[in-house]
Amino acid sequence: MRLLMLSWRGPDHPAAGGAEQYTLQVLRALSARGHRITWFCEQATRPMVDGISIVGGGPPPSLYIRGDRFLRRHARLFDVVVDQINVCGFFTPFLSPIPVLVLIHQRAAEMWAEHPYSARRLLGPLGERLALAPYHHHPFVTVSRTTLEDLRGQGWDGPAFIAYNGVEVRPPKTKETRPTMVFLGRLGAPGKRLDQALRAHALLRQHLPSLQLWVIGRGRPPHERPEGVHFFVNVSDAERDDRLGRSWVLIATSIREGWGRMVLEAAACGTTSVVYGTPGLDEAAAAVGGVVSDPVPEALAAAVQRLLLDPADVERRGKTAAQAAQGFNWNRTADVWEQALTTLIP
Repeated sequence: MRLLMLSWRGPDHPAAGGAEQYTLQVLRALSARGHRITWFCEQATRPMVDGISIVGGGPPPSLYIRGDRFLRRHARLFDVVVDQINVCGFFTPFLSPIPVLVLIHQRAAEMWAEHPYSARRLLGPLGERLALAPYHHHPFVTVSRTTLEDLRGQGWDGPAFIAYNGVEVRPPKTKETRPTMVFLGRLGAPGKRLDQALRAHALLRQHLPSLQLWVIGRGRPPHERPEGVHFFVNVSDAERDDRLGRSWVLIATSIREGWGRMVLEAAACGTTSVVYGTPGLDEAAAAVGGVVSDPVPEALAAAVQRLLLDPADVERRGKTAAQAAQGFNWNRTADVWEQALTTLIP
């Protein structure tokens, strides 16, 4: 099958995150199965990535105009177009001459309240509802049951496919001798709420003064460096996995996630998680035997403290997490994608 992926960010975008990693892994798996893939996105630093042709369209908002123009001009070269929505999509239901499959990780929903600009806090929810309206009756792929139920509640009644993130389970690491938490997420993204993770760490240090927190992510770390907090910015995947495996517990404080990829990554490295009970995070934690707390730093700190005071439980939960992570792999994800694609092109 010949597939065109339209999305905002591509694999080499400076702000690429979990959604872009998911897209790359899915397209890589489909390419390995013989599908011909073209990915139209903002940047094309490399024209070819793992058999995937990359086409750069420039920054938004003109990206969306150029993407639709590219689709109409080259539609004969493709069987299906995948319109990936990041707040808004390419409005392919109005424009595409070939079948459309929608990819949506999550709605922005509660994240608008965290936006630094007041105008977007006010207008964002309305704009998102209008931008998503054309897609309500189209087939779509999403990454969690949480997002599926959210979209159904918003009137999405098209055929739906849940294609979970995959992961590769890593060899176990020896845990740090001192209690160690890890936070994994894009730095500077308001929805990740790093400030609340730092608050939970400060509360825990009152009872566990040797506790350290490793913050791993892309972007710029905050200017303030609280005692016991260490930042690891733009590190390699190998270093990320090494630190995930050596940590005792991952903490996550996001206001919402499509799935909670960081929870799965930690599980693959043999590390359990304590997370806020927010959409996406709670589902991911439940899938790998993690702990869910009320979404406030005090509750998170209390849950982590109970865990850290029982090293045997830390080890037991880490093994459970690694075993559960084996159920999530990219081949299974690709199977769901092929099922979705064949509903459009038998």
